[in-house]
Amino acid sequence: MSAIGKIYRSHEKKLDAAISVILGVILWEMVDSLMIHNPLVLVGPWGIVEAFISLLSRGVLARHVYATFVEFILGYLVGVAIGIGLGVLMALSRTARDILSPWVTISYNAPIILLAPLFITALGVGIASKIAIVFIGAVFPVLFNTYTGMTTVDGRLVEAVRAFGGSRRQIFFKVTVPGALPLVMTGLRLSVGRAIIGAIVSEFFGSRAGIGYLITAASEAFRTAEALVGVVLLGIGGYVTFEVLKYVERKIAPWYEQRV
Repeated sequence: MSAIGKIYRSHEKKLDAAISVILGVILWEMVDSLMIHNPLVLVGPWGIVEAFISLLSRGVLARHVYATFVEFILGYLVGVAIGIGLGVLMALSRTARDILSPWVTISYNAPIILLAPLFITALGVGIASKIAIVFIGAVFPVLFNTYTGMTTVDGRLVEAVRAFGGSRRQIFFKVTVPGALPLVMTGLRLSVGRAIIGAIVSEFFGSRAGIGYLITAASEAFRTAEALVGVVLLGIGGYVTFEVLKYVERKIAPWYEQRV
């Protein structure tokens, strides 16, 4: 595909996405206005915008967004660092893989919502417990995708480099790492959603700030519009983070054509 064709296709995808969002918002507003008529059950986009402006003008929203952002970014970065490290270690060492695999599998299948009270009991209601819960949510997609990427590199490329006298170090940095990058980046994107869920779940227990706390408090007071403000903000934040990671992938792995 030519450069002009790629640019045209990129703009076409953006236009399709924009049209899809606009139509979804219109349908949402129509369902709320013509069918539901119950602000305790559903609030239309315009009602959410009004609630957003109200929360913003009162200075409430910024505090909640900042609290969740700090919890998310710290837990996510720690999860990414450890996930990549463990994934590489398990790919390079059979002993490490045999030792860590049972613990990784058990930990991955443990439900976060049940672990949250345990972390809060052990670490307190401060930010440490929330970072730990976000970390649990973020680490496994990165770990699994890093391991898979490292162990599924095209063997023909490895043999070609080895045939030309390439050292193990050169094979690792010139073949294995570039070959694994697309899957590693996929793991980073997949972990965003789980990390956001971890941040929100952590705020359901003993928290006084954060979007999760905002949603819980608003729901208990039957302020559905304010609760949906938090839900929409989480959706937008997750989408933006996802798109930023896709952009980073195109920059650091330009040989990999993104098809999603």
